[in-house]
Amino acid sequence: MGKLRIKSHADRAAARAHYLDAVDRAAPDVPSLIAARREVKWAEVQAGDGPILRAEADALGCSLQSVIDSVIAARLQWCESEAAREAARIRAKTRIRNAETPADMHRAYTDYTAALEAAFSCPEER
Repeated sequence: MGKLRIKSHADRAAARAHYLDAVDRAAPDVPSLIAARREVKWAEVQAGDGPILRAEADALGCSLQSVIDSVIAARLQWCESEAAREAARIRAKTRIRNAETPADMHRAYTDYTAALEAAFSCPEER
């Protein structure tokens, strides 16, 4: 049988600070190389052309416009997903700030991390 770990805090303010920080650390970061590549592709889409877009079109054997359309669709999907994740983060932090007890704060945090796990268990767009 597993042991139940109980984290105690000096007071409600310490618990609040702990859980607010935990919420901010919970969401996984996009690796910097992937984030940079997404931004370069987006800049190329806005310009209507670029070496990364052309390389992708060549690799996929499709038109430049098909790649541009794909990047636009992926960007829109990513923006919607990020907006939902940010709203969930803000809701969790608000619940923690309004919580009466550390147990309520912990529940808000675990609800948030469960929602993140569900969101990130789906295949990510490119």
